[in-house]
Amino acid sequence: MIFRKAEKEDFYKIRSLYWTLIDQEQDDPSFPHWKKGIHPSDEMIRNSIERKELYVLVDGGEIAACVIADNEKVDGYSDAPWQVDSEEVIVLHVLAVHPDHRGKGLARKLIENVIEQERKAGKKALRLDVIENNTTAEKLYQKLGFRYIQTKTLYYDVVGEMTFKLYELVL
Repeated sequence: MIFRKAEKEDFYKIRSLYWTLIDQEQDDPSFPHWKKGIHPSDEMIRNSIERKELYVLVDGGEIAACVIADNEKVDGYSDAPWQVDSEEVIVLHVLAVHPDHRGKGLARKLIENVIEQERKAGKKALRLDVIENNTTAEKLYQKLGFRYIQTKTLYYDVVGEMTFKLYELVL
């Protein structure tokens, strides 16, 4: 299993991973309501690759898992009681593990690698939000040391207003 930043040639494999996940998980109430071609959009994926903010785990030439780690300012985050008051913060988005690779600890391995990468880059914290009933994701982040900050209603174009739990890991 190889951890690295995504490259332009990875675009279709990454999009395929997201679309496969959407097809298989869309009826699961804990799935974050992603929609093919809308979220994550082709533009979001391409821009994240171009800015070197999309990380992947590659297994035998296939993209097994991916996540975007950027410094995007998320609406609704500004008034949360974060532990770290700094501009040197990274936000994690659209973590995905291909259904064929579930149960192998890849999400954990991917995030552990991102934590190490961002710590080396001098970042102060990682932040994320988890849709309220996604207990599997919450357990993973808690095991990795992320601290629950608060539950908030956030608005995202893709899903509208929904309840999310905010988490932060101080680096």
